[in-house]
Amino acid sequence: MKYTLSTAFAILLLTYNISFAQQSWKRLGGWGNSFTGISWVNDEVGFIAGPQIILKTIDGGLSWVEQEPPTKNQMNGIDFFDENLGLIVGENGEIYRTTNGGAQWELIQIAANAQLRSVAFLNQSRVYAVGSNGDVYRSTNGGLSWGRQNINLTADLNNLFFYNQDTGYIAASNGQVARTFNGGNNWTLISTEQSQSINDLHFVSSTVGYAVGNRGIVLKTENAGEQWSRLNSGTERDLLAVSFSKINPNSGVFTGKGATLIRTTNGGLTLEGINVNNSQDYNSVEFRDNSNVVFAVGTNGFVISSINAGNSWSLRLSGIDVDYTGVKFRTDNLGYVIGTNGRFFVTSNGGNTLVDRSRPLSVTFRDIDFPSNNFGYISGDMGTVLRTSNSGTNWTSLNLDNSRNINGLFFYANSVGYAVGDQGYIVRTMDSGVTWQKLSESNTKVDLVDFGGFGFLVGIVIGKGGYIGRSFELSDWEQIPSSTTEDLNAIKVMDDTTGIVVGNRGTILKTIDEGKTWRKIDVPFTQNLTGVDFLDEQVGFVSGERGLILRTRDSGETWEQMQTGTFQNFTGISFGNLSKGFAVGEKGTFFDYDCQVPSTPTLIFGEDRICLSQQVYSIQESAGIDEEFEWRVDGGTIMEGQGTNRIVVQWDIPGRNAVLVRVKNECGNGATRGLEVVVSTTPQIVPDIAGEGVVCVNTMETYELEDIPGSTYIWTVTGGLIMQGQGTNQVVVQWTGLNQQTLTVTPENPCGRGQSFSKSISVLQPPSQTSIITGPEIVALTEEVYEVQALPGINYQWRVSSNGGRVVAGQGTARATILWEREGTFEVIVVPMNECEMGPERSFSVMVNLITSIGREAIGGGIKVYPNPSPGQVNIDLAGVSDVRKITFVNALGQISREIAPAAETSLVRVEELPRGMYTILIQTREQTFSRKLIVN
Repeated sequence: MKYTLSTAFAILLLTYNISFAQQSWKRLGGWGNSFTGISWVNDEVGFIAGPQIILKTIDGGLSWVEQEPPTKNQMNGIDFFDENLGLIVGENGEIYRTTNGGAQWELIQIAANAQLRSVAFLNQSRVYAVGSNGDVYRSTNGGLSWGRQNINLTADLNNLFFYNQDTGYIAASNGQVARTFNGGNNWTLISTEQSQSINDLHFVSSTVGYAVGNRGIVLKTENAGEQWSRLNSGTERDLLAVSFSKINPNSGVFTGKGATLIRTTNGGLTLEGINVNNSQDYNSVEFRDNSNVVFAVGTNGFVISSINAGNSWSLRLSGIDVDYTGVKFRTDNLGYVIGTNGRFFVTSNGGNTLVDRSRPLSVTFRDIDFPSNNFGYISGDMGTVLRTSNSGTNWTSLNLDNSRNINGLFFYANSVGYAVGDQGYIVRTMDSGVTWQKLSESNTKVDLVDFGGFGFLVGIVIGKGGYIGRSFELSDWEQIPSSTTEDLNAIKVMDDTTGIVVGNRGTILKTIDEGKTWRKIDVPFTQNLTGVDFLDEQVGFVSGERGLILRTRDSGETWEQMQTGTFQNFTGISFGNLSKGFAVGEKGTFFDYDCQVPSTPTLIFGEDRICLSQQVYSIQESAGIDEEFEWRVDGGTIMEGQGTNRIVVQWDIPGRNAVLVRVKNECGNGATRGLEVVVSTTPQIVPDIAGEGVVCVNTMETYELEDIPGSTYIWTVTGGLIMQGQGTNQVVVQWTGLNQQTLTVTPENPCGRGQSFSKSISVLQPPSQTSIITGPEIVALTEEVYEVQALPGINYQWRVSSNGGRVVAGQGTARATILWEREGTFEVIVVPMNECEMGPERSFSVMVNLITSIGREAIGGGIKVYPNPSPGQVNIDLAGVSDVRKITFVNALGQISREIAPAAETSLVRVEELPRGMYTILIQTREQTFSRKLIVN
């Protein structure tokens, strides 16, 4: 069976669509590249060129497939001889050549300083290319080699058009047109009488042609370019391209800047402006071969088409011409994207539409982190860090070191986070970025790009040249060997000990010990890796240059490439949930991943309170294809059934154990379902019951004992009621009876009933009032003893009213010593207390008076006070008195004027500068107090 070329391409497209449909990653929206050229080979096959982009269609423009360009430089003009042989020209003298319809492109560089703008085939072997500064290049072997041709013109040559193998024209920026009638061997310069740049031209016959240029120029010639007449375009915008229908030479379309679209249906007699709902610059336009269908391409990846020779237009493709630099998704729908020149976007529908909330900044945003749905941070050049609490509607600028680029952010919560930047910069905030604490220079001047944390104690920073720094408790930083000198770009911590770092030239590093050591994972990829994210401890993804996305399903040990259908550089990757992920990159590249992981099992069937034994556990089998069941058992051994929906478990360890299961498929691991299983042995003997052994009647007390998993507890009580907790390890008892009562507990579990244990409880009631207080009723400023009848189990609390004295000994007992400190009438008060509460207080009235109580004080002893009266100096002779503790001078108002504590064995005390007045001198020994009167004149 023979196939035509069109049939072969249709089969190719069908194969591609089937393959692409089976992939998990797909482009959202169009490309953001500014398309510069479009070329139709026939009604089905066409190509679009632009900066870093080549697109191909084999279904007349219904769908477009990206092809890999040989370099990342600007591509301009494009032309195909047939479905296989084609050329694209661009900057730096680069020419891309394909002989298999764009499946592979060969780079041919003809002159490093040449800026090529247009290319055209005359036949299979003869090709021309033109560019800046009057450059004209010719190939006679289908573009394999080129020679420069001088046409005596130094202006920029913008476009090239051959009507046939002999007749061709070149549009120049100085308003001239160059013409050849002999296949380019000789060129003649023709004036159009215009000074504006001529940007494109098109001939519909050997004599009739059109040209367009800046400031709305539309020209027409009817004598093969000898003379040109200007048509009224109705616009002053620059016109960039012109094309006429091959089946109707009177129908043409002119395109230009600011979405300028003009059509004619009568060979230029009238020009009609067409409105479209955008403002893009349309750089190239071309009719398909045998129809009135015309396509125009322009900035921001816009492709529009008309099926009626330009009368009305439909949008085919559109994008955003911005280099995305980072992405963070919080859910499968809510996400945030950052880019160059302060660009920031929000999506609430999984990337189907983006809301532009960009900032008026020229800096590049370098990292993004949203610890909650609405609260987030972005960082960038020159110390830029911004904070939002309402999804980017409003931003607060935070103050960091504006001399450094802030390359990485990591936030544990809305308020606690870290930022890293150039020259070893590391800072921390604990108050949502209001203030920042500089942690360290990390012992390096390397530019740091990202931060990761193993819990709150261990921090990891990565940077240029393979640098990895580690800190425990975020204090001292040490450099960790990384076995690479490549720049590291991103880090992802998967669990408490495991993390992955990715970098340039396919670098992947892994740690399993909180970053203490790193092992290089060998992969057969050399692209720079730019982002990493993990769904769980096993399934993860890495983004990279030239459309690379890798997936692992074994915790990063091995990686497989996933088809994306793009060759644009990815710069970041983020997952909103286990099934939905997103990757962003240059030129508006925005991809999503939609692969449904298995749902969480609804229920695990099996016994959850058992004695040590062998048990069966199962889940309902789902209808998913190629699903595998992964079981894990804590405290037991899986005897059979791993991988199926039913397992047999031998329980080995008593206690609170678990059966865990999750379902796996091609997309990854579903969420884990768990069943707590309490495994018991013969009930243990209760060692003790914790709780009060002495309680008050009509009160409630809590009693508990150690909770043994799987056990229930039967409680009984005398003289009380079990109010709550029956069956558990903790009960509340209300005590209703007095004297000795008993609380008993009996443990039981699936293995049987244990031995009972009892606790004796003494139930009390509040104490009654004490007996009458005994003690002196008239006292001086001395220590006196007061007491009541002592009863067992009673605590006696003593105090003196109005601060007349203080208890210096016996507090809590039935006999208290009180030091009287001022004259007056006071109450000695005692309150009985026990474990229940306080009883009624008892009081005793005491008069404190130095004069009336002097007779009670010791007058004797060998103490002498002289001179008396005294001028203010007095001697106190302590002869015959030993162990004097304190000498107190009390004035006539009962106030203590001076206190002296003489040294041991002192027999004479001299006191000076006493104020005038009458004093009572109290000399206090260990056994008694002596009193003397003194007058100071």
